[in-house]
Amino acid sequence: MEIILFTGVGIVLYLLCDRLLMLLEKMHGEPLPARSVIFFVLILTLSLSTFSLMRILLHPGEGPQNDHQEQQAPDGGDQPTQSH
Repeated sequence: MEIILFTGVGIVLYLLCDRLLMLLEKMHGEPLPARSVIFFVLILTLSLSTFSLMRILLHPGEGPQNDHQEQQAPDGGDQPTQSH
């Protein structure tokens, strides 16, 4: 189900970035010279922030703050792993 949600959001972000780029060009008065680069920066920024927010909202208990829990040894023993 998550993959469908992420795909739908990706499509919406693509269309939103396209509209934003057209708005920027309209405000500029002519096509922008680096149109592809501007579109890439727009979609990269929006997708990274949106997908990160979605991950936090969909999985509230998982994340970098929980990475410091004691880990089990790879051989199944009770010895904690050593940090570097």
